[in-house]
Amino acid sequence: MEVGFLGLGIMGKAMAVNLLRNGFKVTVWNRTLSRCEELVEQGASIGSTPAEIVKKCNYTIAILADPPAALSVVFGKDGVLEQMCTGKGYIDMSTVDTITSTKINEAITEKEGRFLEAPVSGSKKPAEDGQLIILAAGDKSLYDEIMPSFDVMGKKSFFLGEVGNGAKMKLVVNMIMGR
Repeated sequence: MEVGFLGLGIMGKAMAVNLLRNGFKVTVWNRTLSRCEELVEQGASIGSTPAEIVKKCNYTIAILADPPAALSVVFGKDGVLEQMCTGKGYIDMSTVDTITSTKINEAITEKEGRFLEAPVSGSKKPAEDGQLIILAAGDKSLYDEIMPSFDVMGKKSFFLGEVGNGAKMKLVVNMIMGR
């Protein structure tokens, strides 16, 4: 399976490395392109923009710092929407609010793409060990198709129905865990 991966911070880098180690073809992008170099050494390809990643890959995973970053990568110049079309899937694993997820979902589906919000519970060590909890909501067929990558990045994945439910469940988990 070939996937695009946007965002190589503490979590994203570990998640992308797990995909590479498990035989996935991964094309990476990060705002600071030098962060891609280590993954290229491990077999990843590099994309110069989010739009280029979406054009190349049927599935694009993003894990970004915050709602403004998530929105910028989708709606900004050379963003995801520029190449989104029928058959493409966008999986946002960032921790964002329901309004942000809904806005991204509406834009992706308007372009006839498929969207899945999939925030994760866990930190650096679980990300490195492929032990994250994935709280997904949105397009069920996309969830089913992307499951092999979720199985590599996490120890358990949950499909929670409509977009917004993943963000809400992440908030509940954070409250329970005292984060």
